[in-house]
Amino acid sequence: MTVVGKHLVGRVRPPQELAVPPYESTPSFPSGHTLNSWVLWILIGYLVAVRTGSHRLAVVAPAVATVLAMAMGLSRVYLGHHWLTDVLVGWTLGAAWLAVIITGHRLALTVRRWTSDSSEAPEVDAEGAPS
Repeated sequence: MTVVGKHLVGRVRPPQELAVPPYESTPSFPSGHTLNSWVLWILIGYLVAVRTGSHRLAVVAPAVATVLAMAMGLSRVYLGHHWLTDVLVGWTLGAAWLAVIITGHRLALTVRRWTSDSSEAPEVDAEGAPS
């Protein structure tokens, strides 16, 4: 998504006088660091929340992941490597990609649960009576 977005939009980065070295030479829009860190951190937080038995960890992990992902995006603006809109679009594209990944995961869990429940069910005859 970032490679295609950078190629299509071709937005220049903020002036080097505003940036901290090392300087980037690729187009600015969207922020790849922001998109990738958003997907990675939020996915880790989601998976910890889903797999843990602790209610506290199920709340804290996604919250910490969100803070870390937001810090990465905001640091790109602070360091002068991206415009704020580059970061906002990185978060938005990352959220869209996460929606696809998490929906797929939830569907896989549902299918797995459904198939394991149906294999444990007693067999029935044509009228629906247990055999």
